[in-house]
Formats: sequence, C-alpha cells, structure tokens
Amino acid sequence: MVLGADQVNLIGQVFESYVLEHHRDDILGILREADDEAHYPVVVDALTLFETNMEIGEYFNAFPSEVLTVFDSALRRAALAVLQDAAVGSPHLSLKQNLHARVSGLPVCPELTREHIPKARDVGHFLSVTGTVIRTSLVKVLEFERSYICNKCKHVFAVKADFEQYYAFCRPSACLNEEGCNSTKFTCLSGATSSPACCRDYQEIKIQEQVQRLSVGSIPRCMVVALEDDLVDSCKSGDDITVYGVVMQRWKPFHEGARCDLELVLKANYVKVNNEQLSGVVIDEEVRKEFEDFWEKHRDDPLAGRNEILASLCPQVFGLYLVKLAVAMVLAGGVQRTDATGTRIRGESHLLLVGDPGTGKSQFLKYAVKITPRSVLTAGIGSTSAAQTWTLLYLLYYHACKIQKSALRFLDTEMELKHRKKMHFNRT
Repeated sequence: MVLGADQVNLIGQVFESYVLEHHRDDILGILREADDEAHYPVVVDALTLFETNMEIGEYFNAFPSEVLTVFDSALRRAALAVLQDAAVGSPHLSLKQNLHARVSGLPVCPELTREHIPKARDVGHFLSVTGTVIRTSLVKVLEFERSYICNKCKHVFAVKADFEQYYAFCRPSACLNEEGCNSTKFTCLSGATSSPACCRDYQEIKIQEQVQRLSVGSIPRCMVVALEDDLVDSCKSGDDITVYGVVMQRWKPFHEGARCDLELVLKANYVKVNNEQLSGVVIDEEVRKEFEDFWEKHRDDPLAGRNEILASLCPQVFGLYLVKLAVAMVLAGGVQRTDATGTRIRGESHLLLVGDPGTGKSQFLKYAVKITPRSVLTAGIGSTSAAQTWTLLYLLYYHACKIQKSALRFLDTEMELKHRKKMHFNRT
C-alpha cells in the first residue's frame, strides 16, 4: 500500500500551512544565508504537528519515508511563499533548494520512543532511539542518483540508488517513457568519462545502548546509524545522542554460494546531542549565595578554600591531598583552544596513578565515576601483555583503516613479569 495523490496533497498542504505559521522566522533566517548550495534543516516538533491534524500523524506512522519526502517538498514551497512575501522589503534573500524537515519531539510512548536498540519487528517505523556513539566513520561523498538516456527514443530518466543494497544502482529493465517505448538499451550519462552529478555527504556512526539503562547482567547492543547532508559531523564518539529516524534493513549484493546477511540500520532524520543537558542544572539563588559566601570567606586565603574542598573529595581516603588535587583537576577539565594552524587542542588531561596495593587507587577511580555523569570504570584484571589499548579495524565497505579506542588496560608491553607483580597501574 502506498500514498495516493489525494493523501499526498493533503499532507503537503497541512505541513506547508504549519511551517508558515510556526517556522516563518526560521525560514527567513535560512533565506538570508549566502550559500545557496548548502543544506539547511528546519526542526519540527512532531507532537505540535500531529495536534494540528491527527490524520497526518497516522500517515506518518504508517509511511514515514514517503511522508518525509512530502515534507521536504512542502518546505520548499513554503520557503518560496515566504520569499515572495518578503522580496520587496528584503532584497538580499535567495531561495534555497536543499531544505530538510527534521522531525523531533515524538510522543513519549513505548511504540515511538526507545532506550534499547530496535529489533526486526520495528522495520519501517519512525522511532526515537537513545544511545552512546562508540564509532564514527569518515565523511564520504555519496552518489545517490544517476541519469540514463534511452538509445531508442532518447528519453532521459533518473534512477535512484537503493539504500537497502548499500546504495547500489539497479539497472532499469525497460525504458520509463510514458509513451511506451519499452526499449532495454540505455546509456548512463554519468559514466566513467564524467564525474557524478548528484552527490551528497554521507557518514555512518555506531551507537550503543546506555549501560546505566540496562538491567543487571545485560550486554549492551549496537546499531549502525546512517547520516546524510547536514547531519554529518553532528556528533562525535562518546556523545549521548537521541536519533530520530526510520528503521530499515539492508543487505549486500547477492553472490552465488554466499549467504545473504541482513542488517538493521537506522536512517537518521534528526540527531539531538544530549551532552549539554546534564550540565544545564538550574542553580537557584540560595545555592549561588552559598557559593559566593564560601569564596568571600576565603578571599584572603583562597588556598584554604581549595583545601576545604579537597577534604570533601573522596572522604573514604584519609589524607593524600596531592592525589586529590590531581583527581579534582582532571574532573574539572580545562578549556579547549585552537592554535595558529587551526588545530584543536583538548583541555582535558590524563592521570596515571601508580602505587602499591591497598593505597586507595581504585577508591579514587570509583569516586570519580560516581560524580561524573558520563564515565566508564574498567579493570586490568585478566589482561595480557599484549596491552589491549588499541584495536585496528579494517572495514571492507569503507576501504579504509580505522583506529577504535578500547578501554585502557595495563600498559605493560615492555614490562617484565617480575616488575608487573610488584606494581599496579590505574589510568583514568
């Protein structure tokens, strides 16, 4: 079952009127941009949209991929209407063709919002999935459409790449001319002698279920997320994100004697990074006054105030103020800066604790994990002298080597066995 012409017109009209009413200022800001070839998103709240017309919500849940295409077309028509209304008073506006409707704010219900990786029964549904980014690929240029010309009637038609076959192009079986040519001989206009004409940015990331949301003994599962156009480079490894997209399945081209393996993929429509939400704590006046009074009290001797703070850090360990100061500095972090060449230098530092057994190294690490929202505690028990610090992955699909960080273990590749027995290493 597919959407009919009347349903497509209804969806387009409702969405166009909704955008003109609620996102006119966003469209005006996009029309003022100088780059006409860039991709611009308009983030739409799904709950407000569905309240405008409940029938649109039913179509969206049943045919998300088709409805999203209708949304993009309606968004371009709305941008053209805004441009015509404001053309007299604002001569510096220009129409942008690469506009994308990004849907967010799905109703919080088990059918639409997930904290776990979707399964096969969710294929074809638009979902909101929350997870942690564990891997990001390089941004690549993807050819998503090719033009063919019929050798008989000279009719030119476009063929889109098949997402379910890793964006492979399936050669048409007959001419698509409506006059009924039915020829089977074509020539690709974007062949080896010319560069592809229809390309877009493409990136794949892998997200993992958040460990704190799993039950005891559960192993977190992973899923690949496909990002296109303005969504690429919207997140990095370690970010906690919420992905709004369509659950799809894909497989590689068939080969005789080879087993066909299906893979679930989330084709993203919108990516929301949740890292800033944890730090955005509302501080009331009472807490602010307490903070100001504390430093006013130690205005003449700020080091005494620092020592008072360090005394409350990891209270189960007595003394060791120098170690506590180092842990506090690592937890506080620094400020990222950019040098003259444009290279970004991180502000966070590493900390290596070396000491005999029973000196409280693990207590400091456990305390740091407890007060840090995004953290992982690992142990070096059972690791070998191979030092499982880096894992080299060769991805055949990407045709590139990638380095994936894993949890740091004992850094004992060069260390003799007798020395490793005497010393314990922890690293954060």
